[in-house]
Amino acid sequence: MGNFLSFFNYCGCKVSSIFAAKNISALKRIVAILIIMVMSVRAYAQQHRNYQFDEIGLAVGTCYYNGEICPVKPFYNPQIAFGANIRHGFNPRLALSFEALRLKFEGSDADFDNPYQNARNAKFENEVVELSLQMEFNFLPLIKGSKTNFVSPYIAAGPGLAVGSFPHEGLQFCIPFGLGVKISPTQKFTVSFEWKYRKLFTDMLDHIDDDLYDPQYGVEYTKQRSFLGNTDMYSFLGVVLAFQVGSTQSQKCGAYM
Repeated sequence: MGNFLSFFNYCGCKVSSIFAAKNISALKRIVAILIIMVMSVRAYAQQHRNYQFDEIGLAVGTCYYNGEICPVKPFYNPQIAFGANIRHGFNPRLALSFEALRLKFEGSDADFDNPYQNARNAKFENEVVELSLQMEFNFLPLIKGSKTNFVSPYIAAGPGLAVGSFPHEGLQFCIPFGLGVKISPTQKFTVSFEWKYRKLFTDMLDHIDDDLYDPQYGVEYTKQRSFLGNTDMYSFLGVVLAFQVGSTQSQKCGAYM
């Protein structure tokens, strides 16, 4: 575990240096982060010969946020999200994924018919790039190219770093968690459909501080309090197309084959 934490901390430092540079587009940031991930995993694999990455994938989908402007409604003002990941399969049930995503969030009180929000009239835009390390558990044994074990639902969770426009706070820690379905029709290709939330530890994704309760709005108090313990959240719903770039021990296991 110590090795994983050191590796994750190293990646986080590198990502921070990328965002310290100015005039870099979101696409260039994603490419730079992906290169860092590949080089880091290769270096880790050389030091730990039983560890090698197997798949490199591209992710595309939609994202939305929950916070002061929209506390609970899903798919409010969805935006396009994209990124890439590197996945290593330990066995047919467990995998480790290194993921980089570019996400954008927008919101406005004017979108809601609520007296308090109409008075506050807040709005925001925030572009976020996230780097995460997630452990994936397949409920069924997943064997690439198998005629019977080529599909499985899965859950995933792990630590992450989010870099965006967080007033006075900068780099943020987050916890991605969610579920999905993997399909591996061939040994070289895997498609995953997933829906994951990101638990943030900041209330500034939407640039709105925790409001003071104003009794004149009565039952509208829910709009005057931060969502889920004074922190914001966001979600990604999309598809990941992954291609194998190395062999896996799970494919060589005769018991599963």
